[in-house]
Amino acid sequence: MAVESESRARSYGLRKRRSSPELQSPHDDKSTLEQVLATARKVVIFTGSGLSASSGMSTFSTKGGLYERAQKRFRVVDGKSLFTYAFYAKHPRPAQAFLAEVHGEAVRATPAPGHYALALLCSLGRLSRHYTLNIDGLSQRASSAFSYSKACAWHPDDNPGGLLVELHGSIHQLVCGACGATRQAAPAQVSTLRAEGRVACPCGDPAGMRFRVMLYDDAEGERITPDAVLDVMEGDVKAADVVLWVGISFQQSASTHYFRCVRRWLAEAGRTQACPQAVVNPSDEAVWNLRTASSNLCEQ
Repeated sequence: MAVESESRARSYGLRKRRSSPELQSPHDDKSTLEQVLATARKVVIFTGSGLSASSGMSTFSTKGGLYERAQKRFRVVDGKSLFTYAFYAKHPRPAQAFLAEVHGEAVRATPAPGHYALALLCSLGRLSRHYTLNIDGLSQRASSAFSYSKACAWHPDDNPGGLLVELHGSIHQLVCGACGATRQAAPAQVSTLRAEGRVACPCGDPAGMRFRVMLYDDAEGERITPDAVLDVMEGDVKAADVVLWVGISFQQSASTHYFRCVRRWLAEAGRTQACPQAVVNPSDEAVWNLRTASSNLCEQ
């Protein structure tokens, strides 16, 4: 785990690693984080697949993870391509069949202590918002243990006060890219998609319904997570006492994009020093990736 001052962090890119004197060394800063959290009343949290790893969910980029499995299954150079909208548009049935397997993992998984810890923070009224890149629904399941309605997923119209934002959607839901209709994924529908079948939408769109999961360069992204979420995020960040990045490797462009946004918003609010950020990850890789991103931005 390493605590990062936002002003010391730069953002995304891929180059050979090198040391950056502007980033704090990734040693144990647990006591520092505890001191910050002791007085923080407006906590903004971003979580990634590392939070759900101990729950039985596959991560994306680790050995044996989703990218590697996709690479072997579809014999593609980069397994990440399976999670692009371009791949989905060309091979909708195989792409949805693969996601149906992820749905199976999510159904079998159980919330980990980290999920319950965040749910407790929410119930104590100290969480401004929890933004998760995960699609497994485990954070919502953990929150149900505290019967805290505000922990239900945010939606600009249906639940604007929701404190959980599923940035990349939910594997437990289906959505129609044409009309935007959303429904819970019933077992029979998941089985149909796993068998590379089609789930019809009442609107009659020939593409049918898909898992409500955000893909790279998703042409239907507004149906997954409305762009209005960025306005909400900006407001939360500018008022935050601390921002936590939990279980995020910073190997994906999405996470580094959000990091850049947070850095910019804090700078605009003049709160770069007042609002510390912390990277919470058992591996030093996350901070090294952030170091790489920092070095690249400095050179641009």
